[in-house]
Amino acid sequence: MTLWSRLRVSWQAFKTRRKLDRQFRKRQDPFSYSTDPYEIARLDALDAALGGAPLGRVLEAACAEGHFTERLVRRASAVLALDISAVALERARRRAPSARFAEGDLMTWDPGAEAPFDAVVVAEVLYYLDRAGVKAEFEALFPRIASWLKPGGRLVMSHAFAGDAELAHRRSFRERFERAGLRLVSESISGLDRGGVRCLLSALEKI
Repeated sequence: MTLWSRLRVSWQAFKTRRKLDRQFRKRQDPFSYSTDPYEIARLDALDAALGGAPLGRVLEAACAEGHFTERLVRRASAVLALDISAVALERARRRAPSARFAEGDLMTWDPGAEAPFDAVVVAEVLYYLDRAGVKAEFEALFPRIASWLKPGGRLVMSHAFAGDAELAHRRSFRERFERAGLRLVSESISGLDRGGVRCLLSALEKI
């Protein structure tokens, strides 16, 4: 990544971190993950998409306050959870103390020796990163994440959408992962509707 590229990505990360920290400071669970039927159903679907067997080592990108992390630690031998918001991570650590947490921007973060993982969860985050000023860097993210999976490892994604244009945009995330060498296992749209918003859930495996 060039210096100019790093500056663009850092500026975008600064704006995203500031926005999310502001939301999390207003109140706990600002996205109603623990109370909204839509969100509870989304987390249930993510859980099911990981399969019924015990999980090995799992990376959760954009863990927020740890509502899904709490589920992962019951099934996985080890969980590493990443988020850009220090405010959210403080609560996540209390919710899932057996997990390990890292603060960072998914666009530049590198798991290093922690990779590869048996499963990677990427939920409600990619549309925050897809911005005009960092297009090349965003495209490079997909093969990077795919490289963090073991052969046969599973990636699961959920991303909300409203309308056909946003649905096509969310599907483009899955298509990018396919071009990076992952194979689509399943894809579905949630049955629940929250004010015109629904959720696209995709599961892929590393060939």
